[in-house]
Amino acid sequence: MKKVFAIAAALMLLGTTAFAQSFSAGYVQSTANNNGTNGVANGFYAGVGYTAQIAPGLNLNPGLYYELLTSSSAASAIIATNNSKTTEHYLNVPFHVSYGFDLAPTFRLSVFAGPTANFGIASKTHSSTNVVIVGNVTNDTDNYASGNYGRFDIMVGGGVCAELSKKIRIVGGYDLGLMDRNTTDNGTYKRTRFYVGAAYVL
Repeated sequence: MKKVFAIAAALMLLGTTAFAQSFSAGYVQSTANNNGTNGVANGFYAGVGYTAQIAPGLNLNPGLYYELLTSSSAASAIIATNNSKTTEHYLNVPFHVSYGFDLAPTFRLSVFAGPTANFGIASKTHSSTNVVIVGNVTNDTDNYASGNYGRFDIMVGGGVCAELSKKIRIVGGYDLGLMDRNTTDNGTYKRTRFYVGAAYVL
């Protein structure tokens, strides 16, 4: 955790004379494979990114992004109904390498790929069960408190970026989680994520 925040702090302190800085936000859809069963969560991301030229057309693209995801489920039986909602907060630190080329004086297309350090800040589930005669029973669970759900993941992926007039970027990408976030020996829990968004370049 300390290493992730140290890297993030270093990125925020980088001078804009050597780096082009951008602020971005967008939509995220995350799919978690829990022992062969897929669960889908939706949300958004927002943060800051940097572009440093390594060679003509070739850039290094670190960044720091906050991500919020929510998912819900419902189940019913003869005597009871259950509804639950999970809310998760993440910090993402990508280290992407991109290659771009100009298709027109005001239009540039880039492809990027690389790893992203993904750290879970909080994960909580609120459930409400309505039982005949008994009534409504609610419960709030901190999913990290048990120690069976890991906070840290390394994701790898890539995507494309269209840049307009050197100021507006439209980005789409996909990441695959490499680590099993189920910290017990029983089963696996891995995530993938798809995202699309826009950025403004300072």
